Amino acid sequence: MPDEAACLDTLTRLQAAREPRIVVVGNPNVGKTTLINAVAGTHLKVGNWGGVTIEKREAHLKHGGRSVYLLDLPGAYSLSPHTPEELVARTALLDEAPDAVLNVLDAGNLERNLYLTLQLMDFQLPVAVALNLVDEARDKGLSVDARALARGLGVPVVETVASRGQGTAEVLSGVLGRASLGIGVRYPAPIEAAVADLMARMGALPTLPPHAHRYLALALLEGDPSVRGRLAATGHQGLLGSADAHLAALETGGQDALIEIAEARYARAGDLARLAVPRAQARRTFSERLDSLALHPLLGIPLFLALVLLVFRLTFSVASPFVGLIGGPLQDTLSGWASALLSWFPLGRDLVVGAIIPGVGTVLSFLPTLLVLYLAMSFLEDSGYMARAAFLMDRVMRGIGLDGRAFIPLILGFGCNVPAVSATRTLERHSDRVLVGMILPFMSCSARLPVYVVFAAALFPRQGSVLVWALYVLGMLVAFAFALGLRRTALKVEGGGVLLELPPYRFPAWKVLWKHAWRRTASFARRARTTVMATVAVVWVLLAIPVVQGKGFATVAPQDSLFGTVSQAMSPLFAPLGFGNWQATGALVPGFIAKEVVVGTLGQIYLGEQAAAPAPLGVLEGARQALGATWDAVRASLQAIPTVIALPSLGTDTTADAKTPLASALAQAFTPASGLAYLVFVLLYTPCIATVGALAQEYGRRVAWITVAYQLVTAWVAAFVVYQLALRLL
Repeated sequence: MPDEAACLDTLTRLQAAREPRIVVVGNPNVGKTTLINAVAGTHLKVGNWGGVTIEKREAHLKHGGRSVYLLDLPGAYSLSPHTPEELVARTALLDEAPDAVLNVLDAGNLERNLYLTLQLMDFQLPVAVALNLVDEARDKGLSVDARALARGLGVPVVETVASRGQGTAEVLSGVLGRASLGIGVRYPAPIEAAVADLMARMGALPTLPPHAHRYLALALLEGDPSVRGRLAATGHQGLLGSADAHLAALETGGQDALIEIAEARYARAGDLARLAVPRAQARRTFSERLDSLALHPLLGIPLFLALVLLVFRLTFSVASPFVGLIGGPLQDTLSGWASALLSWFPLGRDLVVGAIIPGVGTVLSFLPTLLVLYLAMSFLEDSGYMARAAFLMDRVMRGIGLDGRAFIPLILGFGCNVPAVSATRTLERHSDRVLVGMILPFMSCSARLPVYVVFAAALFPRQGSVLVWALYVLGMLVAFAFALGLRRTALKVEGGGVLLELPPYRFPAWKVLWKHAWRRTASFARRARTTVMATVAVVWVLLAIPVVQGKGFATVAPQDSLFGTVSQAMSPLFAPLGFGNWQATGALVPGFIAKEVVVGTLGQIYLGEQAAAPAPLGVLEGARQALGATWDAVRASLQAIPTVIALPSLGTDTTADAKTPLASALAQAFTPASGLAYLVFVLLYTPCIATVGALAQEYGRRVAWITVAYQLVTAWVAAFVVYQLALRLL
């Protein structure tokens, strides 16, 4: 007995000394991730639609001298898992054994949110509530009494506006200092009796977490198949038999446990909502008025396409001068400095000046374009408009057996296909996830954008934004066409109705927008520093290896190198597409590693020779040259802003006529028809290796390589058709 007391004392002290773990739970779009970022100072991804968080994510911070872990669980409407997000949230609550639960509620939708709250209380864990979005509730005409809600729930309630940092300082003290089990739901007496019996039986089963006994008992009475499967797999057949006996007894008494439990929760949630909002005088909100236009059945989709076109006009008008700056004067200055520094090492100078600077520098020159694009897209996402776009596309998606939720991963694919593949986990049916995953690579990711921009500057300087917009739309149309074909052949499942969260419109904080855009742009820059640099170095080596006699390393003409010879052997495959030269063909091959490498390789091939021996440049002369060019770029960018909305320019706009050295070289190597065909091929051909890996991880290698194969065929056929049409029309 003393030994048992000593063990209990040791366990108590260990539990008191360990770092607290708090799980953050709530419905989609209640601001969980924003609240965590505000409390912990982290930069977790925030999205204004359901499904952005599809796995639990962790933030670490110090509070009161102790380390605290916050686990951000996916948004869930309930803990009876019908979606992957709900399953992840429920599994974390069962397995993590957290010290407390922070339940985030939308103050303007209390009754709907409180159903989940009441399920959380069945877990017998300390709970605290963050009543978020109280500002939006007031805009709806709702006055929420947080103290009344706290009395009704029996747990602390903290009012917050996470996006502005209001109330966030009190959140952790409310959780760690005052969280309590609360006042849960009292179910009908026969159900409570069954729950008590099942909990008593669980007390003798050390493999079941004690904090979850009541929840598991209720889930068994509800007939939750995932809980039954979990218990069956762990050898708890006796417990399942007892639950079946109780269900049979309840049915004999004329009670349906599933309905009785749900009705009791809904009734309690309604009572609590009325207690907290006694005098609701709801009025038509700004979001509802704006939605009358944004969700109009005839105007909604044209408005969406027009906004996307406006984004590309903004991107081109504001960023083009800086693209020319980095790809021209700054790159020339850096090459001059490198030539001076490496004059004693000719081979190293050729590698740096003839490969790394033109290759990596060409890719990095498009960072301003990506930064502006990410800022604009983040604004549309965080404002709530992208959730409307998914809702608008529901009719189109249902035409191919999906629903509007499937459009969300496709939108995410515009940024990067890899996380978009992971986002398909939010779809309920496996066939839907596979179908969306197989068409996702047709969505034009940001890594392809540098290729579009440089070709637009070379061949279509006055229609660049329209050209890029058309490529994005073409990718969507091809994706939808393939989805329709796959749905009618290999993946025959009818789509269901849409269940989408439409959050109110919110004006995003500029600080948050900048963080999102900067993080994405920095990720692209890191790839340029690693993947692109490694690839251009390999290409340089292959361009330096001779395949003709009498030539030494790094003294051979590019077309007589190993890279040039292999590219020439492949080029006849692309001759019918209008770009049968070895330079264009060779750039496509490393694009399988990362799409941004295409433009880097083009820069290396076309600019490498002329950059091999630039005149050495002094430090002061180079700095003067770079500063002068930077000022010219800033002035040109400011002058171009009014052209975004077709206003008269504040000065002479010459950005459309300015071309980087690579754009000038491409203008000589391609015709408008062959350039269009090349862009269509880059849009549609095989996804990068990281996307292939993500597809294989999610759906298996067979699906991944089938996707690679049919995309290659599709890209060739589409580029051939575009080339033939362009020859006749341009």
